[in-house]
Amino acid sequence: MAEDLAARIREPLRLPHGSVRGTIGLIVTGTYAYLLLRGGAEVPPILINSVVVVIAFYFGTRAATTPPTVATPGRPLVPATPTTRHTKIVRGILLLAFGGLAGWFLRANPTVQGIPPALLAVLEVLGGYGSGLIVSWLVHRRAHENIVRKRFATLARDLIAIGALALTAYTCFALATGETTIFADRVVDALSLVVTFYFGSRVIGR
Repeated sequence: MAEDLAARIREPLRLPHGSVRGTIGLIVTGTYAYLLLRGGAEVPPILINSVVVVIAFYFGTRAATTPPTVATPGRPLVPATPTTRHTKIVRGILLLAFGGLAGWFLRANPTVQGIPPALLAVLEVLGGYGSGLIVSWLVHRRAHENIVRKRFATLARDLIAIGALALTAYTCFALATGETTIFADRVVDALSLVVTFYFGSRVIGR
């Protein structure tokens, strides 16, 4: 009964599915890009966090597919919902926007130092998702062919999970205890990359 009621509820403002969140995401990203390009004004942390949330939604597991529901007596199995066309459009716009911003700043100074810290933080998140997705695709793309490839994919997933857990735990320990060794500082700097890499790797074969 609750599912039937939810199915009858119209989309907000009677707009196509996902239009409101897509518009919000583009407004946030547009404001972020404007402040970066204007220069002289520091991008507020809350705005950076909002952009990271937008990236997490559109490039994370939820944006990839809606997982199928489990069949129960009297209730048929509902297949997974593929990524919508609207999501793909917003994702493409975001990729072009961040790529264009990086290219704009690298044009004047073709080094990492030429990219503003506010943009570099977001690019690390995006790079983590992208690299995790690519690694996952390479591991799973032929895993169905035979038992050897399947076992290799399983082993690779286990090793990635162990590495992500270990690095995340050590990084959070270093942050909580204030450890200041060179190794700890480097791992702390890579925390967002480790977390987003693993979440990106779970988009395929989750």
